[in-house]
Amino acid sequence: MKSQVNALLHVLQGLRKDILAAYPALKGLDFDFERLALYCQTRGLTLFTLDLPNLDSLLLQGLETGRLVCDGPLSKEVSKQVKVPRLFSGLWLRVFDKNASLRQGADVTAVFFLRQLCCLGKRIQVDCSPDRIQATLENYHGIERRLRFPSLEWGADILVFDKSNCQQSLADCSFDSFAQSPIGGGKANRKDCKTKTEKDQWQEEFECRSLLNKVQQVADLIIGAFMPFNSVVQSDVLESYGFGTSFRHGPGAVSDRVNKSERSDFISWPDKLQHMFPFEQVGKTAGSGKVRPINHEVASRLICVPKTAKGPRLIAAEPTSHMWCQQSMRWFLNFQLERLFETSFIDFHDQNKSGNMVLSASKKGDLATVDLSDASDRLSCWVVERIFRKSPSVLCGLHSARTRYLRDDVSKIPNFLRLRKFASQGTAVTFPVQSIVFLCIALGACIEGNVTWDSILRLRDQVRVFGDDIIIPKHGYERLVLIMHKLELKVNMAKSYVNGNFRESCGTDGFMGYNVTPVKPKTLVADSPASCQAVVDTINNLFNKGLWHASYSLESLLPARVKRGIRIVGQRDTGFAGLTSFSGCDESHLITRWNNRLHRNEVRVWTLSVKTRSRDRQGFSAMLDFVSNIHDPRNPRIVSADRETWKTRDRFLWEPANSDALTTSEMEKRRKHFSV
Repeated sequence: MKSQVNALLHVLQGLRKDILAAYPALKGLDFDFERLALYCQTRGLTLFTLDLPNLDSLLLQGLETGRLVCDGPLSKEVSKQVKVPRLFSGLWLRVFDKNASLRQGADVTAVFFLRQLCCLGKRIQVDCSPDRIQATLENYHGIERRLRFPSLEWGADILVFDKSNCQQSLADCSFDSFAQSPIGGGKANRKDCKTKTEKDQWQEEFECRSLLNKVQQVADLIIGAFMPFNSVVQSDVLESYGFGTSFRHGPGAVSDRVNKSERSDFISWPDKLQHMFPFEQVGKTAGSGKVRPINHEVASRLICVPKTAKGPRLIAAEPTSHMWCQQSMRWFLNFQLERLFETSFIDFHDQNKSGNMVLSASKKGDLATVDLSDASDRLSCWVVERIFRKSPSVLCGLHSARTRYLRDDVSKIPNFLRLRKFASQGTAVTFPVQSIVFLCIALGACIEGNVTWDSILRLRDQVRVFGDDIIIPKHGYERLVLIMHKLELKVNMAKSYVNGNFRESCGTDGFMGYNVTPVKPKTLVADSPASCQAVVDTINNLFNKGLWHASYSLESLLPARVKRGIRIVGQRDTGFAGLTSFSGCDESHLITRWNNRLHRNEVRVWTLSVKTRSRDRQGFSAMLDFVSNIHDPRNPRIVSADRETWKTRDRFLWEPANSDALTTSEMEKRRKHFSV
């Protein structure tokens, strides 16, 4: 803990030099850093994980509203005449005037420096306090209790879906709430409304119902264009082309606590899976003679994963058999979206498209970025069954692969839940399903006029969804908020931006067309092989942002043995790992040798390697894993070979020297030139 605080202070001192290099006449910065050092003595790491990030939240709120409101820790104003925070006041005054109003030509560089100062320790991995963990768990259970009950019987082994269910609509929620109100329950039409408040409420309910109907029409068009889902046919077609079977095990933990090499033995296969995923055709290989395991549905297991000091992230470890089938559903949903829209609207493999839209929107102001709170926990089965109503086979597949029960062993009082939400984080289909649902909502909120394929495709360059990160045209923001509220989803107003020149989505922060995304490392202490590599990555991130003094300060914290074995890599030197430089490659500090066998110059470099151990697997479960993977002729596999990660270690290896590396004298000349 103390070492992280010292490392953060050391890097901030380097950042101070970067700020002074940009603003040589800036006054009071030295006193600000002295004040930070004093705060560390009483606040410790909390100063960097909670207090300074609060200032960043105030900054973003001020950029959105045009008015800075000082509230919370470290936000004490300079004076009654100067209403900006006293800490880093010189930078604040380049963005806001003395009355805390946003300047017409706010300094983008000052915004970036403020964000980097406040966010440097925001993502440092620390254990949350027990009180914060329990508060997160109580919020999780509170959301679950408030969710609307589904219309279909999601608790049954087979989802009964007939023609009457196709008439269920998202607008039903608006009708129910309106019918229970004094106006909807006692008066038949708008003419009977006497007061202005009643008329406004009637108008709001009418508009809301119209919007929900439009979202339903969008969902019916998109989901209706999906191909029917059949797990057996899908796996056979993919396997015939060498693309595996789409079934596979997830990389994370499972609730039945089975080793990775034993997961394909499947200790259970419930009747709920058997309907859409027959074990005889998807859970074993031909000729194995293995009978179906016992009919027992293992509950998913709630796990706390470190996120920030404010609270952990709650995910669910799924049963082995359910995760196996969920991966097939995930592949199907991804394929259908790519078939319909290619990379428009949603691209699960590339977030850069969202980042480019963020930078453009921060300059033009025509798009809004929306973030949701507890998106997966608030997405109910009630909403999912209406979004996917036009494809009964897909809906039945989602129901079959879904886990009905969750075991919470983290709370003070362990309990057992029957879920109303569709799925928790950690489920393989959570991300694609919520992306599809939020895309339908975003399109329904933005389409003007009738819903057609043409009206949907016209929004290709204006709407993009990646999980709970949504980008939409500015005119659809208020409608989106209203729709989300009616569907029991919650827009995070503090992280949604529509009015100012700041936008944020998918890890990219833009202000007036410039990228102001700060570096948020998870650790600055290189006390293990993995943390050494993480620190090296942070050094390069700071360097590429132009924070060269901060990068050099963090580089000085690397162990001496590691520094002696890291290359200096130029921007054009592809295929080599090391510390980034704009002055070319430098290997003069490395040990060199001539390899007589390979006839090449080599250098001894520090590398991070993952040590694995192999186990010889026999039987049909090993064959099942083999045929499920994509067949790559360039990298043939042995059926019985199974390699698992044992430990991560660092070592020194001889690697080919870079022919473009500068000599020591040339490097010194360049350094002198750039220092001048």
